[in-house]
Amino acid sequence: MLIKIILLFITIHVILFASYIKVCQGCHGKTFEKRALGRSRIVKDLKKDEIIKKLKYFKTSNSIMKSYASRLSEKQIKQIANVFGR
Repeated sequence: MLIKIILLFITIHVILFASYIKVCQGCHGKTFEKRALGRSRIVKDLKKDEIIKKLKYFKTSNSIMKSYASRLSEKQIKQIANVFGR
């Protein structure tokens, strides 16, 4: 029973991560290889701490990214940095 609960938790976690990453991929590319709107730095080339710093800044900024970044929790920001940062 415990294994089923753990597997269910992992499955839900993966689905939620994939759902908010899809929004990012619309502008940044599937593997975060694109310059969003032809202007941003390429996310996959950023260090993990740079991604964290930028997303935290965007949460309170007056930029197009605010509406996206403001929805992310601290945990989600760290997950994005760990998956896509160098």
